[in-house]
Amino acid sequence: LLEDLGEMQHLVREGVAYARSSHGATEPAVNIDLNAFLDSLVYDYQDMGKQVTLTGKVDQPVNTRPHALRRVLGNLLDNAIKYAGAGEIEIHRTDGGIAIGVLDRGPGIPEDQLEAALQPFYRLERSRSRETGGAGLGLAIAQQLALAIGATLTLSNRDGGGLHGTLLLPPKLAGL
Repeated sequence: LLEDLGEMQHLVREGVAYARSSHGATEPAVNIDLNAFLDSLVYDYQDMGKQVTLTGKVDQPVNTRPHALRRVLGNLLDNAIKYAGAGEIEIHRTDGGIAIGVLDRGPGIPEDQLEAALQPFYRLERSRSRETGGAGLGLAIAQQLALAIGATLTLSNRDGGGLHGTLLLPPKLAGL
């Protein structure tokens, strides 16, 4: 009974977080130093004993909603750590703005399920065990918040195994 109650509480918390993610646009946008922001995020994970690294730099401030951006990247990193034991963040300028990638060397996602994995309550792992799967909301929350900050989130599999989540901040947000 206590285990079932714990699972229900977790599901309710995740459901509330998903519902709130649609309101991510209510956070005021501010200019941030993206390099310092990402350094801070990486150090927070490292302070918790998690293997997270950062490569790349950008040379201009970014106009965004920092709490929403942190949650997007945090959800992607949490999945990388859960399924691969480590995560990498890479950042670089593109013709389309600034790309922030979160990469891992886990099992990846079957190609035909990449888009579905961003939908609410979609779980790749079909067991009902809390240890092997979540509520299916982490990536959906990331997707919802990415849209709320004016960015796009895409998932792709990496050559050699693993997943690459790309958050693209368009030129108007990236100060380009």
